[in-house]
Amino acid sequence: MKDNSVKQQKKISINQREINYILRFSSKAKYLRLQINHSNELEVILPKRYRHEKAEDFILQKKEWILKHLKKKQKAGFHFFGEEIKVVINYDLFVKKPQIIYFNKKLTTNIPAGYSFTQDEIFNIWLKHKAKIYIPKRIKELSNLTGFNYNKITIRSQKTRWGSCSAGGTLSFNYKLIRFRETIVDYVIIHELCHLKEMNHSKKFWKLVEKFCPSYKNLKRELRS
Repeated sequence: MKDNSVKQQKKISINQREINYILRFSSKAKYLRLQINHSNELEVILPKRYRHEKAEDFILQKKEWILKHLKKKQKAGFHFFGEEIKVVINYDLFVKKPQIIYFNKKLTTNIPAGYSFTQDEIFNIWLKHKAKIYIPKRIKELSNLTGFNYNKITIRSQKTRWGSCSAGGTLSFNYKLIRFRETIVDYVIIHELCHLKEMNHSKKFWKLVEKFCPSYKNLKRELRS
């Protein structure tokens, strides 16, 4: 079904601040909806049968949410496995709990009344979930390749490290690692697996890393840049 949307540029005053917004009448829309699009613009989507005054009433009703989310500019730095993705937040009256959908390099979140998330928060919640699925699976595959056996895996937020290996064989990884290309993720995993044999950064250790990841020097440089 073709969506014959009609867009209009509008302005409204909220707390003595002039806000520009896009008013879009959509033949597909069943109810009124707010979203902050990937260009950090407020967009109000209405069914074609609605009058534009309805949008203004709705904006004023949700002004605190709007001001909070317009405060932070859309980052250009949302990446998933090395590719830039868009993060879009929709305010949806008919959704009972937050819904996150990823499709075609676009992360869309539908948020009900009573919830308030920033784009950073949405992206990190989703990224952590993905990391907890992908990283352990990839560790198992690379562990079989190297023959190095670990004891336990933890995926968490780390401020200064992408990965670490304890003397007891616990491998820990920063969930934000999967923002990088798969080859870089592999390098970090192999690096920590090799620490199971060499708990240092000696020449012997780096030779071991090179055995399983010949291009590690370039990947290491890219990770640090």
